[in-house]
Amino acid sequence: MKLLTSVFLRNGRVRPAGGWFTLACVAFLVGLEIAGRFATSDLHDGLAAFMLIGAGLLVAVRHRREPLPWIVRLAAVGRRLVTSTAWQRYDHGIDLRGVPPVPRRSPPVVFAIVAGFVAWGAVAAGLWVAFPAGWRVVGFYSSYTLYLSFMIALWGALLAVTFIGVFVPVAVLDKWLRQWLGDTDRRGAELAAVVGYAVLVSAIAWVVPPAAVLVLCLVVAAVAWVAYLPKGNDGAALLWRSSADKPVYAVPLRRVLAVIVGLTALLAFDVLLTSCGGRLFAPPRGDDTMPVTALLGTVTAWLMPVLLCVLLVKLFGARSGDPARRTPPTLHVSGADANAVRQAARIARKWGWSVRAVPAPREPGQVRIEVVEPACSEATEFNPRWPLKVSLADLQTGVVKERLDRRDEIAVRRQLFRGLQKLFKRASAFKGPAGGGFWLAPHWWFVEGVGREDADAAGEDAPPLVGPAYARILPARARQHAHAVLRATHVDMIFIEDGVTFRNLERTLRVLTELYDVHGGKRPAEEMHFRGIPKVKVMIHEYEPGNPFRSDLYPEPKFDDLSRVRVLHIFRDRGESEELIDQPFDFSSTPAPAPAGAMW
Repeated sequence: MKLLTSVFLRNGRVRPAGGWFTLACVAFLVGLEIAGRFATSDLHDGLAAFMLIGAGLLVAVRHRREPLPWIVRLAAVGRRLVTSTAWQRYDHGIDLRGVPPVPRRSPPVVFAIVAGFVAWGAVAAGLWVAFPAGWRVVGFYSSYTLYLSFMIALWGALLAVTFIGVFVPVAVLDKWLRQWLGDTDRRGAELAAVVGYAVLVSAIAWVVPPAAVLVLCLVVAAVAWVAYLPKGNDGAALLWRSSADKPVYAVPLRRVLAVIVGLTALLAFDVLLTSCGGRLFAPPRGDDTMPVTALLGTVTAWLMPVLLCVLLVKLFGARSGDPARRTPPTLHVSGADANAVRQAARIARKWGWSVRAVPAPREPGQVRIEVVEPACSEATEFNPRWPLKVSLADLQTGVVKERLDRRDEIAVRRQLFRGLQKLFKRASAFKGPAGGGFWLAPHWWFVEGVGREDADAAGEDAPPLVGPAYARILPARARQHAHAVLRATHVDMIFIEDGVTFRNLERTLRVLTELYDVHGGKRPAEEMHFRGIPKVKVMIHEYEPGNPFRSDLYPEPKFDDLSRVRVLHIFRDRGESEELIDQPFDFSSTPAPAPAGAMW
């Protein structure tokens, strides 16, 4: 009993909770600092890092069972540090309006991060110049524990990039194999590709120094900076402000992408330079003290070119599939006289059209004409049969160009509505537990597909994006036509409440297309244009700071307070009036019904 009491008592007082555990942690750190002075390579550092991670996990488990006072104090210090940097937080939103324009300016923290990356690269280069065999000597003359913490972060970053560098090409390969082989078993081909790719990259990393990859990272950062410089007016921008009482600024999405790519390239350059700077231009040294880090960094470096190629393909696909671009219509020309067909194709190309002439088959969405003699021409017929029979004289005088333009617009519009119907059927299957709706915006390149408004509340039953992507269902020119119509009528997004049928959605969209046709895209859509559509209530609201959507009868879609978006809401008609009308107090002036025949 005395022995047990002596363990828990010290000078007549109870030892604080976790006292022995804390002493053990201090002893471990002291032993780690001493052992670090005898380590000779980063292989030893790796073993020590595993021990440090294990000790950290043990401390976390012990603190969860019984809170440790020093952990509580460290957590309080960390919270104060986070609170002290609250001035670097930014409110953000999306600007799809662009009118009136918001001052363009990037957050100052972006330039601070760039300066930090440049300083990091300079320090890493200086360390490798001072210590060609490896800069782990820094941990010898400083805190070995802090040195291990930095190495853990560095190795974690290298392993993360390695995982991404292997996973992304495999995902692209799986997509290609799915297109080529269908639903057949592809595991064997994928395994062979992964193993072959890993062996190839490892062989290159063992023989070829990674200096070219670091130069490639700097080139990407420079190209991103060049792409950042132009001050063109984009259709969408990111809004931000440092606090509620500060002005709001905008950054075009083109600049946002350039900043992300540039910062990622600088970060990759710094990480690779820090890890494998000693073997940038030569094979490994015999007295290298960081062989594991250098090898891991070199392997990671040679995974970057493939990642860059995938990134370029994605950016090119986003650019080529941007609905804001305009792809010329295609004219399919046929006829018995080959010379006349060639002349007709030449005339159509002068209009700016793409041409496919026989014997090339016609594809969906192409306008068809047949070149005939002037006596057989149907260019002026009210209801002709297609392909339209026209003569060279009709094409040369431009009589049928307007008719062909309208025919192409009708065909593209039909493709748009057919695609939206397929998307609507898939999206309408997902409904939130308390009602809600989904967002429709096929005219923005950065919106992948139909999204649920209440995805967070609905859980897994309602994913954020429902149905296939717009690019898979809607042809490119159909999305371009949607962009032309919606931008001309000043509709940035469409919110559709659950329960609204596609027929009513189609009626609403046809009002927009008619408004676009009648006014030539010069009149914005207003709520009065949608009166008379049965079973729906159409409301238009401009979201902007200080002007949220409020309604007692209809659901309120969630939106960032800082965003500027003009939304077309399509609700189920509640059959009630939103305006309260007061009953008159004086009924003396109310007309009374007169008996029949009183006026005779």
